[in-house]
Amino acid sequence: MYEVAFQSSTYSTDRYQLYTYGMFSEVQFQILSSSLESIGEYSKKWEGKYCNVSGMKVLHRATRGRNAGLFSLIDSLWPPVSPLKVPGHSQENHTTALNLPPPSFCYILATPPDHINANESEQVSDSYFPPAVYTLKEILQTCELNKCCSFWAYVIHRRLKKTLESLTKDYVLTLDISSQLPLSIEVTGTAPSSQIQFWLFVTDFSLQYEAEILSPEIPKALPVSVASSCVVDVEVMRVLKNIPHCAIFFKDALCRNGRIICIERTILLLQKPLLCGAASAEITELTGPVRLDELDSATPVNSICTVRGIVVGVNEGTAFSWPTCNRCGNGKVEQHSQDRAFLYCNQCSETITSPALKMHLEVFLYCQSLPLCTVKVKLLQRTISLLLNSSLTKDGSYEVKSVLGKEVGVLYCYVQSVTNHPSSCVRLEEIVLPSAERREILSATQRTSFVI
Repeated sequence: MYEVAFQSSTYSTDRYQLYTYGMFSEVQFQILSSSLESIGEYSKKWEGKYCNVSGMKVLHRATRGRNAGLFSLIDSLWPPVSPLKVPGHSQENHTTALNLPPPSFCYILATPPDHINANESEQVSDSYFPPAVYTLKEILQTCELNKCCSFWAYVIHRRLKKTLESLTKDYVLTLDISSQLPLSIEVTGTAPSSQIQFWLFVTDFSLQYEAEILSPEIPKALPVSVASSCVVDVEVMRVLKNIPHCAIFFKDALCRNGRIICIERTILLLQKPLLCGAASAEITELTGPVRLDELDSATPVNSICTVRGIVVGVNEGTAFSWPTCNRCGNGKVEQHSQDRAFLYCNQCSETITSPALKMHLEVFLYCQSLPLCTVKVKLLQRTISLLLNSSLTKDGSYEVKSVLGKEVGVLYCYVQSVTNHPSSCVRLEEIVLPSAERREILSATQRTSFVI
């Protein structure tokens, strides 16, 4: 039997322990998916506590080259907060332990769940190292290769990432909240689940206000890659499913080459960990609407930005409209079986006398920030309505030439692609952000007032 201190708990299978001699091991054991405990409740039970573990067996020996996420977490715990015992040295000589390099290997162990006995009444172990919480600006300025980081952030946009270049279908993201995590992602299509990721675009006070003054080159929002193996609290999943914008605590994410990645040892919570009591662990609320950087030549693909410009063209090849139910918004309406002059909604089981028309419309903009670039934007319904309502002809129809010359701004957009050859082109998709205000669309000769 071994007495170990659990440094971190990820609820489903992973645990970390620190031996007296500075060796880290990961103990894996299965938790029944029917358990109703949240990650916070489970962390309270295990994290930072001494436990008696028996019946362990070695699964394999992990090294740094193939386990970046594991060793980024180990490095964040080094050097230990308490002195280590060093083989061949007396108990009183602890100073040499502080100069030891972090471990270069880690044993992956397994044990039955009933072979672990945790004393919940015990005080927190002296070996426990609470997560250091950073702002997003601090992470970007000090991001090292494969560094472990924890932070609060506001999620302002999310989208599924298709990682296979051969995939051509559109995929629907379904967050499974019927079972405990790791995150369960259901996708309509043929993509292997191990290759499915989704992106959370996040920001915080440091990016919205501090960086603008001190470090204007830092973006106002960041994409965070979330793998299907990431551990997400069941309450977080409910929020992500029902509320597009929320504040989330990211614990032990991996920062690699300026990018933030959530993998199998990362935890997403709605509240900070119980043992993380520092003042820096509290989130600073945003005092106004979310602000984004304006589209320019430095805007990368897979980012979000604002754009304004003059409509110089319409993609007529992809423009189409379809009738929807004016009661429930159902877009799959049918012709009425008894009166073909009307439509019928199967969801409402009612005749549709005044259908609501929806449209798919892509426009080409001339932007002063990118004067030599073709900027194509897929518009949302609200913007389409504003644009076309200002371009109605006397008979109620629309003409392309009546749309040309209209000034559009300010639109929040996701950058789908950026190409430079054979010509410069940026493809954008309009999105909705928190506290988005009304957008004004006027002719190019009128004075325009923009509000973000």
